[in-house]
Amino acid sequence: MTATGKTCVHLFASLFCFYWYGLSIALLLIQNQWVDMRFDSAYVITILMGLCLWLCLIFLISEGRLPRLIGKGNISTAIVCSSVATPIVVTLINGSYMFMPAYVTRKAWFLDGVVTILHMNGLMVAWFVLGFASLFFSRKVSVVSFKGQRLTAGQRTGIGIFSGVAVFFTLLYLGLGSFHQVMNDAVIVMKQADVSAFRDYLLSFGPLAAMVSGVLMVFQSVIAPLPAFVITFANGWVFGWLWGALLSWTSAMAGAILCLYLAKWIGRPVVERLVSQRALSSWDHFFHKYGAYAILIARLVPVISFDFVSYAAGVTPVTFWNFFWATGLGQLPATLLYSYLGETATGVVQILFLLFMIVIALAIIGWLLKPHVKNLKGYK
Repeated sequence: MTATGKTCVHLFASLFCFYWYGLSIALLLIQNQWVDMRFDSAYVITILMGLCLWLCLIFLISEGRLPRLIGKGNISTAIVCSSVATPIVVTLINGSYMFMPAYVTRKAWFLDGVVTILHMNGLMVAWFVLGFASLFFSRKVSVVSFKGQRLTAGQRTGIGIFSGVAVFFTLLYLGLGSFHQVMNDAVIVMKQADVSAFRDYLLSFGPLAAMVSGVLMVFQSVIAPLPAFVITFANGWVFGWLWGALLSWTSAMAGAILCLYLAKWIGRPVVERLVSQRALSSWDHFFHKYGAYAILIARLVPVISFDFVSYAAGVTPVTFWNFFWATGLGQLPATLLYSYLGETATGVVQILFLLFMIVIALAIIGWLLKPHVKNLKGYK
């Protein structure tokens, strides 16, 4: 068997095991009426299979091999066997041949309205045959390692923490209808860049408005290309310019730091596999020489993506404290001004503020380049 074939066998076997973990948990949760009325347990399967694919992708890109998600010991065997036994027992107790597993799996795979339960049973039989075959062969063939760089203990811990948090929030989003609606409403309001609508949205949470605002600021910093200035304007309007600015600044800093460490934990090994060593060395040299000032300039110019700068800094030698002060100082003028303007801000004011920030950035660039200009031939 080729190296690619062995890798596919192990990947399929891991995915199949995580399916059984999710199916057994989902069926157990369904038995509790209180949980079943409030949470869509089927998406536990979706999340665990997605987690399996995510971890395999990260380790393949960075280390060039699959992680050992299923072991060969007695404990691992017992977990797999109990996960397989649970759906069988639940199905027998309910007295319906494969109805519950097929129903839950169909929803988890987003096949509602696409296939019937009868056809889903046929798909699951094929899935079981392929899955158990992959489990059998995965114990006969070794995991193949390609050329890669081994992750450090810190990077593994970081990947684990990030994966756990992502799994938790994704599970809430898919399985909890109220949370799903809240997040969808927030994204819609922010995409419209309607400060008044976002203010009303925050006020609807009452005493939790500040916490919701902070979570959304961190959320948009990490994964969502949404306008952060909408949150900053609304915070100034709802909490007053001083407390609103403090809330916006601290939550934006939390998001930036999270992006920095996500890049340090995951980004460097991935980037090293995707770009040339020469390009990465040039990037390292630039940030090593102008790191904090480069970040400061990028923060002062609103047209440069806040998220991109944070992630880019994470794969360079820039220290945490240089990143911290440059980010904190660079975003402070915009935060204070947007918070103060609040509901009275107009498009003209935003344009003037943009020009003001560009002038500041050009002044800093000129100050950095001044020593080099003095050394040019013919300079007097």
